[in-house]
Amino acid sequence: MAGLFDTPAHLTDDQLNLELEAVLERAKAAGVERILSVATNLETSRTNATALRGRPGILVSYGVHPGNAGEVAPGWEDELDALLRDARPAAVGECGLDNYHADPPVERQLPVLRAQVRLARKHGLPLVLHTRKASWEVLKLIEAEGGCPGVFHCIEADEVLLRAAVNAGFYLGVGGTATYPRNETLRDILPRLPRDRILLETDSPYLAPQAVRGKRNEPAFVVHTAQVVAEALDMSPAELAALTPANAAALFRVGGGARSNGHGPG
Repeated sequence: MAGLFDTPAHLTDDQLNLELEAVLERAKAAGVERILSVATNLETSRTNATALRGRPGILVSYGVHPGNAGEVAPGWEDELDALLRDARPAAVGECGLDNYHADPPVERQLPVLRAQVRLARKHGLPLVLHTRKASWEVLKLIEAEGGCPGVFHCIEADEVLLRAAVNAGFYLGVGGTATYPRNETLRDILPRLPRDRILLETDSPYLAPQAVRGKRNEPAFVVHTAQVVAEALDMSPAELAALTPANAAALFRVGGGARSNGHGPG
């Protein structure tokens, strides 16, 4: 299944980064041509900017995950702003709100998300959004800030919410959780969603798909999710492998756009 695009993976996580070359080789062998390496704090943003940005087939993002919102120090916004200006990424994030693991409290997460939405708008970049039990609040905040495109990653099985996200200009990241036996509702919803807004992701090293559940996840395993999603959409794997990378390329402007940074296929 050639041509796949993993949007996103945590390539800066030690579980992947300590054997990065092998991870990337396995991804390439599985047909994964592009990977978005997502950041979770300023340290991983800097790693993306200095060690991963510009590598063939890898796009990067810079941002602060809601779980790290309590760690930001004064001046963090200026540093992130400078990274976005000087080391152009494909996206801002992983950012958002998490009311499931509300540590720090959502009240502390909110200003960190708002700042990143404003920076994304300033730099003309899409968002990579992490939302758990707070998706409506995220949509309302982004609307109040004037709107911004992006992707809701690891989507929930809530059709009303997903349609609202699409109407607000967002893409929908489908990951390993869509393959779990108890997530039949999400698989039933997928055919009713716009196909040109569906992306594939691993969120590796987390959330391995059912076929390899219990193992450390990695970008090569996106093929397992692709097979399940193709079946849910009544598409051939080859059709899905053409559709979802094209969707990702449109969002992240791969192939000559301002957000592509000249990245080509791996």
